[in-house]
Amino acid sequence: MIIVRDGTVEVFGDSTGLRDLARWCLALSDSTAPPGAHVHLDPGIVPLSLESSPLMLAREG
Repeated sequence: MIIVRDGTVEVFGDSTGLRDLARWCLALSDSTAPPGAHVHLDPGIVPLSLESSPLMLAREG
């Protein structure tokens, strides 16, 4: 679950969800990922729960 509270982003997850998030980060950090590559994770779509805020992960250009 992703929550923004008082300007702080909080990430909560079970071991499977946290590994999934780590895999996205690893994929975006790979040398073959182009600048600007990104993924949108939306509430209610695995791995985020319906209560989550949307999350976008991106590789800087």
